[in-house]
Amino acid sequence: MTVPTLDEPTHSAHWGWTEHRYFGHRVFGELTGHESLAGLLALSIVGRRLPPDCSALLDDAAAALTLADPRIWPLKLTRVVAAYGHMVPALCAGMLMEDEARIGPWAFLEAAKALLELHATLGTDSATPERVREVVEAYLGKHGFMWGFGTPFRSEDERLVAFRRCVAERQRDQLPYWRTMTLVSQAVRAARKAEPNIGVALAAVLLDMGLTPTQIGALVVSLMQHMFFAHAVEGVTAKTTLRELPAAYVNYQGRAARVSPRAETEAAGEARNISAATTAAE
Repeated sequence: MTVPTLDEPTHSAHWGWTEHRYFGHRVFGELTGHESLAGLLALSIVGRRLPPDCSALLDDAAAALTLADPRIWPLKLTRVVAAYGHMVPALCAGMLMEDEARIGPWAFLEAAKALLELHATLGTDSATPERVREVVEAYLGKHGFMWGFGTPFRSEDERLVAFRRCVAERQRDQLPYWRTMTLVSQAVRAARKAEPNIGVALAAVLLDMGLTPTQIGALVVSLMQHMFFAHAVEGVTAKTTLRELPAAYVNYQGRAARVSPRAETEAAGEARNISAATTAAE
């Protein structure tokens, strides 16, 4: 009897003898010394090498995205898990909590989907302001809100302010999806008084690089991982009370603990035995 083999094809990599392959590229002959970490991340997700100027803009994006306050809940979770002494589980826990969350990489993926839909509906960046407003208001009426807009507690997203300069300096601010994002932002601002955040801006940049929304979500995860590393490493080594809050910080305001009937019976029996022993001793 011939047992069929399970052949799972892959284009990712091949282990050679003196040279290895990664997505068809020679690891030592083509990638080492020539490709950046951002470029390798993009190659891993997109399956093709991006031009150097695109990889450089990914580096800019990773830096601009760095909002790593430990009070942000996925990062806080990373520190809590790290408090138990292991870095990798902390990394996994924090990054896993971003899946389908309203913050983090999922927001970029959904912002990309929204831009794709609006770009296809508008058809061209020469659409009149009235046409853009009509399309955006119809989208908001259907979906209730738009991903990539709004910045809690402040009037504008300071990350976008910095990233917008990088996009302009690298002459990527006249490409189709970036122009659509600009037009849509004006209409959303008028309709909801909401400013764009870095989510919709980076989504536009990555769409102009030819990425799909799914690829955008995965790539943004990789561009944000340094923040999780920071808290996973520090959380393991720092003295922390995250595993157990010291009793001095706890002030219980509830009812007194209840005693079970059996415990009451046992306590009464012990009291009688002590009383009887004391009487006998006297």
